[in-house]
Formats: sequence, structure tokens, C-alpha cells
Amino acid sequence: MKKLAWFERQFTFGLPPGMLPFYLERLSGTAVRIAGKVKDISEDILSEKLNDKWSIKQNIGHLAEVDEIALQRIDQMLQGVPVMLPAVFEPKDYNPLPVREVLQYFEENRKKNLAKYESLQDEDLIKSSLHPRLQVQMTPVDLAFFDAEHDDHHLVMIHEILEAKKR
Repeated sequence: MKKLAWFERQFTFGLPPGMLPFYLERLSGTAVRIAGKVKDISEDILSEKLNDKWSIKQNIGHLAEVDEIALQRIDQMLQGVPVMLPAVFEPKDYNPLPVREVLQYFEENRKKNLAKYESLQDEDLIKSSLHPRLQVQMTPVDLAFFDAEHDDHHLVMIHEILEAKKR
């Protein structure tokens, strides 16, 4: 089955604040899901690109970088900044690093991200800024949903690389 490309996906925002706990649950589970996928996989396989796309380590590192952007975006929403920072489209090269270091970098950034979300008050959850690529207003709840969907996209990419290596 051909999957829908990330940049072709469409999202509905304006999500109710009461949905945030569900998105945070998904976001908090990503590290465990990734760790399960890469357990006992060689560093060579984790560093290999499939079809000239990102390696598994690059996918993980990219998610860590996106968390850094998300922290800044949440602050921008709270401060009333009209347009959020743009996303990271090309990650640093994580392939020379041991996967445990890349995972640690992701886990540390994800913990900071989750702590930021959990610190928000009800009145913060309705503040918004314009997402620069999608050109839609997003609240912290919308961003958590979007980032959870983005995590799943990269988990699928990691799965595809691992499946291709089995063949």
C-alpha cells in the first residue's frame, strides 16, 4: 500500500483543549516505540539510508530537533507572536553517533517538550500563532496533535527502513 506523503497530508485544527491529554500520551510514548524498533539493530543498519532518504538515526534526530522548535513555538503562541518559527527540514548528520546518544538527545528534548505542555494553564491552550507552512492558526493543542502525527509519520519511515533491510 502506498502511504500518503507528509507534505500531501491535510489536517483539521481548532481542537478542543480537552484533547491535549490524549496527544501528550501519544507524544510521551514515542521514545518507547522508537527504542523498541531499534533494539538489537546494528549501528550500520541504523545509519543506512533507504532510497536516498534519511537513515533511522536521522529520523530520530529530526524528531529531537522538531521538539526544540515546538518549545519555541509554544512560547511564541503564549507571547502572541503572529507567525511561528519554520520547521527543520534537513537534520544534522546523526549517523556517526551511537544510537544510544541519538535516543538520549531525543528523550531529553521530548521530556522538556512534555513538561512545557504540562505547565500550560487553561487560558494558554486557546492562544495561537500562524503556522508558517500550513498558513493556519494553531493553538498548543493543535501543535501537540500535529507533532504526534509527525511522530507517527517518522515511526512509519523507520518501520519501512527496517522492513527493507529484512529482505
